[in-house]
Parts: sequence; structure tokens; C-alpha cells
Amino acid sequence: MGEPDPQNLPFKVIVDDLQGKIKSGELATDAQLPSLQELSEQWGCPPATARRALIALRSLGLIRFTNGQDAFVAKDPPLVRVHWDRFQRRPDRQPTYRQESARAGMELQAEHETEHAEAPAEVAERLGIDEGAPVTETSYAISMGGEPVSFSVAWEPLEITGGTAIESPHEGPHGGKGIVPRFDAIGIRVDAEEEFLKVRMPLPHEAIRLGITSDVPVIQIWQTFWAGDIPVEVAKILYRADRYEFQYRTEIS
Repeated sequence: MGEPDPQNLPFKVIVDDLQGKIKSGELATDAQLPSLQELSEQWGCPPATARRALIALRSLGLIRFTNGQDAFVAKDPPLVRVHWDRFQRRPDRQPTYRQESARAGMELQAEHETEHAEAPAEVAERLGIDEGAPVTETSYAISMGGEPVSFSVAWEPLEITGGTAIESPHEGPHGGKGIVPRFDAIGIRVDAEEEFLKVRMPLPHEAIRLGITSDVPVIQIWQTFWAGDIPVEVAKILYRADRYEFQYRTEIS
């Protein structure tokens, strides 16, 4: 390796080097990474560049910080959200978060709570109903390996589900089966899912719920399920960007 240019060395070179060592096992789980001073001297760059590289590795879920400074290889693999395998019409299909925890070999803790509510303006617009119209509102808090990784809220219009066997998503004969089989049970075929995704910094209450610091980004998804041209559920989901990676595949015809 040639001598780096102290003025032009991009932090990505440091990221690529350490990422390669972590993935190859040269830096094993719980191994301590070089200090900022050591990285700065090794790569001939300012400590701020080394710091930026470590923050990028943490955003990828590859390292963790202790005491605000010391960096160690993270013990848990990234959680993978596989888009193309999530909503097939199969009776044995597990909820998405159960698939993700199983792939990672991590213990799952899932909490949910449903109540009747009035549709907030942004939700009402996405569901095509009046603001304040009655909906079920279900909150989810998901932890894996004893660590919070995501939380979400889902809304379904009671003008569709009210008084049916699926009014409560987690109670009754179809409770907990997922949106596709639940709506199939009342003769409504859910045939499309739409997502709007963006990465942003967390609000203070979001950082607390996810157990992260304010400099760790989150992945926000607004999700809508459709039956023909009728939206039947809207959800707002937040994922920790340092714990999740997303995989997409689209068939080309």
C-alpha cells in the first residue's frame, strides 16, 4: 500500500479496510478497534476523519462504542429485511419480524397494543377517509437479542373491519395471522403493498424508544396495503439504521 495523501485520503478508505477485516474475521466479535489517534497515525489523516469512519461503521451495525470513544466489533449480525419474501399468500407465513429474527438466529421480543382511535390527518389522507374517522390503532415494539430494533404504528379503518372477525388484529380466530390472510377471511383480497422510505435522524423520543444516541440514523417507512384501489391499512415504521439492511428484488418482464 502506497503512502496516503494526508489532505485527500477519504474516510471511505478507512471504512473499507476495517469493514473487510471485520467480515473476514481478522477483527473478531468484541475485538477493540484502533483508537482515533492510532487510526490517524496509521492513515495519515486528521482524527476527525478517523472518527467519521468509525461512525459510518456503527451506522452499518458493524461496531459499537463504549464510553463514547472506544470502538468494538459488534456481536450481532445486521438484521435483513427481504422485500420479495414478505407478503406471499401462504397460510404458514410468519410475520415479517419473526422471519428477520429467525434469519439472524436472535431471540425475539414483540409487544403490541391495539385500541380504537381517531385517524390523524396524515393517516386519514393515506387511507382516503375523513380526519378523525374511527380506526384501530396498533402499536408494535420489537426487540431482538434483548435490544430494541424497531417500532411502528398501524391503522385500519373501522368502516371496513368494524364488527368483523378481524376487527382486532391480534384477537379472535384470525388474530396475529398477518394482513393478507386476515382480510382474505372477510372476503377482501389484499393485492398490493406500497412503501415510501427515507433515512433521517431520530427525534429525541424516537432515540429513547430505540435505545440509540441522537447521531444514529433511523429508516422511516410509510406503508400502505391496497385491495384493488382501496387502502385497507397504513403503517408508520421506524428501524434502526445501525441494525438493519434492506434487500429488494424486482422481476423484469
